[in-house]
Amino acid sequence: MPDGSYSSSIDAAAPSHTLLDRLPPEILGGLSIEQRTAIAAASGDWKGGAHRVNLRISLPLLPKRWYFTVLGGPERRTAARRRAERTRNPVRTAGNMAFIVVTAMTFYGIAAAMLLFSSSVLEY
Repeated sequence: MPDGSYSSSIDAAAPSHTLLDRLPPEILGGLSIEQRTAIAAASGDWKGGAHRVNLRISLPLLPKRWYFTVLGGPERRTAARRRAERTRNPVRTAGNMAFIVVTAMTFYGIAAAMLLFSSSVLEY
């Protein structure tokens, strides 16, 4: 769907490990073994829940909700795939740099406030 919504008879919250698991039964039933094997090989049978670190946070900021996702685990991608993804998703973008600056300012601001309140500079 264009808006990113999920509509299917399959429960969106149910764990699904392969692309074939997410296909409607009427489509899956019409595929031959060779077609199923080719689809599984092309999709790489990505396992979305296989990350050791999987933090997903949604926060109401400004007029919209923003989501933040941190995933981590052992690297399994090939060097060619890493290069392709780096080209498609560069680190040095305005949004990424703004996020890093705001996060650093928030962290250092909190640290400075804690230091000032714990020292004799400010009495509380």
